[in-house]
Amino acid sequence: MSGIVLLGALGGLGACGERLEGVHVTLGLEHRATSHGVEASGGGRSLTRADGQTLTLTRGYVTLGSVELKPCEDALGWRLLRALSPVGTAHAHSVGSPRLLGTPHVSGLERPDGNVLTLGTLRPAPGRYCRARLTFEPADADAEGLPGADSGVDMVGRTLWLEGTRVPAGGGEPQPFRLVTSNIASVEVVLDGLTLSEEEPSAERTFALAWDTWLANVDLESQGAAAAVLDTVARSVAMSSVTP
Repeated sequence: MSGIVLLGALGGLGACGERLEGVHVTLGLEHRATSHGVEASGGGRSLTRADGQTLTLTRGYVTLGSVELKPCEDALGWRLLRALSPVGTAHAHSVGSPRLLGTPHVSGLERPDGNVLTLGTLRPAPGRYCRARLTFEPADADAEGLPGADSGVDMVGRTLWLEGTRVPAGGGEPQPFRLVTSNIASVEVVLDGLTLSEEEPSAERTFALAWDTWLANVDLESQGAAAAVLDTVARSVAMSSVTP
């Protein structure tokens, strides 16, 4: 009798069972500004910080290593499944997982704000997906969007590369800076009602990176500035209304 009750409870989950032909979600990535008083033109990005410094990003690249969709968990059903399954429930995923997009993409600021970089298409099982986990990590030689050999930027083995100038509060000569790191940073973003089913088999979602927040509060002269900026890049991710 308990087995029948369990099956009934699990049947009501509606989350991530067997894959269904035609079910897919296309993911994209864009840059955008979230505040006033910033400029984006010709591949450059400028902002004036609260402390009066004016920062200009002359070029920049960030590597998004993977995106993983996280199913919504029905608390009762999933607790029963985990408690009664004799082999446990696996949560680790390989590159081939239908919920994990594991192709690294290097996203450059030369792409205008609002211009969507298509990351790829996932074909997960039907169900409700509440979150997405984005991991920024060093690019490998097969990453999509690597800068050209003549660019002077080598992103292989690197997660973040930012170059620019800063003008102190009150004016003065522009002072160049460069921030490079191979650190890893992850963030989970709440998805806005992503449900895949036989009736609604396809969806599109775009993540936005708010470039104007990356340098807003970082001491560019500190030893850990590049790592701190990468953490800010991860925290800047939000869902966009733009479609890939």
